[in-house]
Amino acid sequence: MSEQPQLLPCTIVIEWENAIDVHDEWASRAIQGLERELAATAGQLPAKPVVSYLYNSEALGPDVISKAIAGAGPNLSDHATVEIVPTEGLSYYELKNLGAVRANTEVTIFLDSDAAPQPGWLSGMVAPFNDPAIMAVGGITVLAREDFLSRTLALTWIFGLYEEREQTAASWGIYANNTAVRTSFFKTRPFPKLSTFKYSCVFWLRSILADGHKYVRVADALTIHAPHPGYGFFIWRAWVTGIDRDFYVTQTRTAWRLGRAFKAITFFNSRVIRAWWRIITKHRLVGMPTWQVPGAMVVGFAYSAALFAGQMWSLIGGPAAMRLVSRPPVAALPASAAPGDARIGQPGPATPAKQ
Repeated sequence: MSEQPQLLPCTIVIEWENAIDVHDEWASRAIQGLERELAATAGQLPAKPVVSYLYNSEALGPDVISKAIAGAGPNLSDHATVEIVPTEGLSYYELKNLGAVRANTEVTIFLDSDAAPQPGWLSGMVAPFNDPAIMAVGGITVLAREDFLSRTLALTWIFGLYEEREQTAASWGIYANNTAVRTSFFKTRPFPKLSTFKYSCVFWLRSILADGHKYVRVADALTIHAPHPGYGFFIWRAWVTGIDRDFYVTQTRTAWRLGRAFKAITFFNSRVIRAWWRIITKHRLVGMPTWQVPGAMVVGFAYSAALFAGQMWSLIGGPAAMRLVSRPPVAALPASAAPGDARIGQPGPATPAKQ
């Protein structure tokens, strides 16, 4: 039996933004998966990793996270130094950037609060850094598939299927929900601040690759991500993805409006064709019965249509289009998570997780 590689010290940065959008069980599954993985990898680490939960104190109170950890991962602090870090008004990428700034370990891992690590994840994310040329590592994320909507999303969303993880790892791309970086490098090259919802990591990867820095993807560094929490969120996410897509086209292809409109039409057509083909040919892989295929095709078309609408709205409205982006109401939150409840007023030092 081959000896397991020794891993470099690491900090795991987890934003508590996605967890607000999904049902509580998904944050619990993420904590449970992380606890199991830390316990399984303890012998490979020279010191306890740091697990740093960062959150916007204007959106929830600190007890939400500590209670979630106590309920789902009561032994998490046995395997890691756990911090709960308040910030004032920071959002997804800003929380990740701050987590890396605070890190004092050689490697920083970005993990979403609704993404559950699977066996082999931590080793897969950290071991490649034993090669000093590597500056970043991309893990593989797949969507959970438990009902009609989540199975449809698994077939049509940007993530590949679990069964396709080797092909996904061989392709170009990055998921900010499951990425590791060499900390000293990232502190000089953080995620850029853009007027987009989720595209900062794409521009970051383009930038470091253009400068000749090495990035690898690891098929077995796997997390299972929560699916969209309902049809309202599903359509909203398609809309903002369309706005992001127009920004991407403007920055990387053409700023000419007619050219952007042409790109939007061709992207819409390619998405619909891809979604329908995957639904027809791969529905059995996700446990979808054949009688649900027509409905899934309708849902896949609706997503592409909403994305196209967002892309065209951005084209017409320009930067002002972003002002119309707001999350729909989704899962019911614990009382302590509601805005206006107990908050930490100013960003301050991390507080240890309650046991």
